[in-house]
Amino acid sequence: MARFKSDDIITSAFQPQLAPGEQLKHWAYGVKQPPIWLIILLFLLAILPGAIAVALLTKEYVIGLTDRRLIVLRFSGKLNVKEVFEYQLGSLPPVKTSTGGLFTHISIQDPARPFVAKFHRMGMKQNREHAMAIAAAISGKAAA
Repeated sequence: MARFKSDDIITSAFQPQLAPGEQLKHWAYGVKQPPIWLIILLFLLAILPGAIAVALLTKEYVIGLTDRRLIVLRFSGKLNVKEVFEYQLGSLPPVKTSTGGLFTHISIQDPARPFVAKFHRMGMKQNREHAMAIAAAISGKAAA
């Protein structure tokens, strides 16, 4: 199930985004899927076209926590970066995080640039640990 087998792929994708002296501490792979009612509707209409439509509507992200900011990379394929945006740690908008048995959910409620994604525990090697560390750092809550 792991999306990326090597941490080197992830860390190299963040290198062009880092400022001099900035250090990448944690990174995690996550997705934002369409609403569940739309997924069910698409699958009820036809299984194969529904699966294709859901795959096309799903956005993939890799987020990275540095000592200064949270960097979000939206990508496709083998980490072909499509979009980059960031949140400064000192001035984060309201954040909601939760961790369940399978997923860590992270939601940043920025009016200018909202971000919502879920991070599966098996998204990649140590995805759960990294996602939980990022969630704890940006929400101000202690990691479980």
